[in-house]
Amino acid sequence: MIAAPAAYAATVTATTTLDDGRLTLGGLPSNALWVKVSVLASAAEGAAVLAETDELTSTGTYAWTTDAPIKLPEGTALGDYPLRVDYRLPGGLLTQWTGGTFGYKLHTGVSSVVFDRKTTSYDQRDVVLSGKASTWNPATGERTTAAEGTSVKVTLNLKDAYGLPRTKVATATTAADGAFALPVTPDAEITGGSAEVQAATDVDPDNARPLPTVGVEKLTYRITSDTSKYRVNAGTDVTVSGKVERLTTDGWQGFGGAPVVSTGTQPLSYDKVLKDEIGSGTSLQDGTFSYLSRVQYTTTGAYTGLRPSVYWGSGNDRPTDVAKLAVPQQFSYTGLSQTLDQFGQVTMRGTLGTNGSCYPKPDWVALQVSRDGGRTWGQMTSRAVSDWCSYEFKVWGYDNALYRIYHPETDRFVTKYSTAVRLSRIPTRIVNVTISPSRPRTSGSMTVKGLVQQKVNGVWKAMPGARLTLYYKPKGDPSWYWAKKDIPTNTYGNFSFSTTNYGDGTWALGWQEKNGYFYSESRTIYVDAL
Repeated sequence: MIAAPAAYAATVTATTTLDDGRLTLGGLPSNALWVKVSVLASAAEGAAVLAETDELTSTGTYAWTTDAPIKLPEGTALGDYPLRVDYRLPGGLLTQWTGGTFGYKLHTGVSSVVFDRKTTSYDQRDVVLSGKASTWNPATGERTTAAEGTSVKVTLNLKDAYGLPRTKVATATTAADGAFALPVTPDAEITGGSAEVQAATDVDPDNARPLPTVGVEKLTYRITSDTSKYRVNAGTDVTVSGKVERLTTDGWQGFGGAPVVSTGTQPLSYDKVLKDEIGSGTSLQDGTFSYLSRVQYTTTGAYTGLRPSVYWGSGNDRPTDVAKLAVPQQFSYTGLSQTLDQFGQVTMRGTLGTNGSCYPKPDWVALQVSRDGGRTWGQMTSRAVSDWCSYEFKVWGYDNALYRIYHPETDRFVTKYSTAVRLSRIPTRIVNVTISPSRPRTSGSMTVKGLVQQKVNGVWKAMPGARLTLYYKPKGDPSWYWAKKDIPTNTYGNFSFSTTNYGDGTWALGWQEKNGYFYSESRTIYVDAL
């Protein structure tokens, strides 16, 4: 009969020397029929076999481990020796694999560790890790005290005030009896970790020894605070002062040496860092504190408490006291427009460029005027800006003046003036108006004459090129009607034209709008027609 080949061509994939001198082979299935491992003197062809054994037990789906530590002949030097593995799988032929090494070395590891405290506290923050290290000698099969000066790497797994994990690494050194002691100040909860002997020549470190946990005792405190000023300009200092107390077996006592800190924003439970710190200090022996804080941004107050610590918490899990504080911020005048119409009405509108809404505390602005070139200013009117920081003024102005928008200092914004703008128009007037004949016939012709002037540097002068409109209000009718348009003035400002008389009624002339000039009207003339 011919045996069928194995369904799975398994082979050795790894070799591991255990801390007690046994050897584990990886890659062979648990149904292997026979396994033998040989330790060779060298990798040379035909090298002598120093030790061999077929007493292995399946220790996993694809792992086999020698039943006993492998012993090499007396006097064999410490080191790594090559391996040969012979095995047979179900339905397969005898197979030989060469590779890997057997670690014939001293196995040194940490045999025990303990902390001297179950918890740390604000007053007792130090803890000492004690332990012992021992060495297993493959030549004798005995475990003895590790050599003096053996280096032990200690890794502490910590959880800080915000609940975030971090690690701290330190090194301990063994004494003559293999013992070591390592004082540490974690300032955090110790959630575990490891102690592991460092590798050295002819030394194979044992598996790391896990560390026990060390909890934290919470301290209870309370705090009061105040600021020297309520409204502070950005970039300037304000004094934060107050008192912090801790709860003791004798009741509330002043908390001296406490790390006090103030922030410009309220701490939140989900914060993972201390945000917007504006100042800090250390309390005196009686618990009082005072320090300068510098604010840069708008805030609702100075939130003062102890700097976050694992000994009392973080975010709003720790007591804080808030002192109201306002920091007026810079802003810009945007979208500013200004006009002076022919009737003398000034319109100014715009927005406070604040990158956001003015709600819920709308500020107010004022319209100011100067008639002496900006040497003195007077306030014309004021009003609150809208929820979106816009404003509009409509007031009766002057023929020539400077105007600006004024914002007083408030909790929200600094004092600020817009750029002054000059608004002006030239006054005009229609004078010396006559109608002839004085009693024209109805539907007959009549002549209208007069003079248009403009005021230049305080002096009335002729206004050539003006255009007028003639208006008529019939007797008993409250409404005015235009009768003739585009009536021109000559180079001397005079006008003269003929028009039809419509009957008894009142006549007047009005200025046709022209950029840079004010509107004007003539006197009214009543005509009693024939």
